[in-house]
Amino acid sequence: MENATIEKEFAKLKKMLESTAEKYKYDFRHPDVLAISKRLDKVIVRMMANK
Repeated sequence: MENATIEKEFAKLKKMLESTAEKYKYDFRHPDVLAISKRLDKVIVRMMANK
């Protein structure tokens, strides 16, 4: 995946994580928050690997 695509995915997931965490009153153990966080972690690993 090219860098621009990864960065767009990162930005999208970051916003999703922020809004989902707020929705669940910052309960970082909520399954929806955890799922997005794990997806974001994978994108960050790909970004780091491409540097």
